[in-house]
Amino acid sequence: MNCKNCQNSIETADKFCSNCGAQVVTKKLTIKNILYDFSERYLSFDNKFLTTFKTLFTNPEWVINGYLNGLRVRYVNPITYLIIAVTLSGFNIFLMKRGYLGEIDYGAFSGNQKSPFDMKEFMNSFYDYNSILIFFSIPYLALLSKIVFYNFKQFNYAEHNLIYFYTYSQSSIFVLLFIPFLIIFNLDFYSYSIFTFVFMIVYHAYALKRVFSLTGKQLILKTFIFIPVGVIFYIILSIILIIIYFVYLISTGKFNPQDFAQ
Repeated sequence: MNCKNCQNSIETADKFCSNCGAQVVTKKLTIKNILYDFSERYLSFDNKFLTTFKTLFTNPEWVINGYLNGLRVRYVNPITYLIIAVTLSGFNIFLMKRGYLGEIDYGAFSGNQKSPFDMKEFMNSFYDYNSILIFFSIPYLALLSKIVFYNFKQFNYAEHNLIYFYTYSQSSIFVLLFIPFLIIFNLDFYSYSIFTFVFMIVYHAYALKRVFSLTGKQLILKTFIFIPVGVIFYIILSIILIIIYFVYLISTGKFNPQDFAQ
């Protein structure tokens, strides 16, 4: 018989194609096969996902520098890891928006309850484009990183993107683990957002220290450069997004600027 992927001639007893390496599948697809494949790929303790997740905490440079140096089998590749993070984030947002995880109070964000600005509606609109924002955040962070680490020539811009494919995905997956605690203990969503922001900064500083082999002094210096540069870019980006959102509200008649004067 022939391989379904490359049409190379293979023996019936072969489990993998000698030409392209694809697994030889002869059995019909069943629910049992799907569940088994899923559990082996994502739930077993020796699979790539758990290994990647653990190592990105203990030794992130093994994963990132290893991939850049040609280690492509031991860990989940950066594109797949980001897709997993986006999928988990999207599923979590789906549950949050529909109240399956409980009602989240956004009042701490809006402050004045009588304000015509509806923070819940804004956050729901923000969530609708969450996946797109994540994919745009990677090149943005890579650009900041390239600027801050201007004197480290071993990584080009594309490789800086790869670094954040891993680190951004890792931090995104980790903070999702705390969503149930947010709901169960009725924690303030504003406090959770601050925790998320602080954790991402701390984790990225830790990961970059390991990847670039920074000394403590270098880490502090780069952090003091990275944070203000990142904050400036973030404020500019946030203002642009808020302006776009208000333009959308005005164009659809959902918001009248004169309401602020009342």
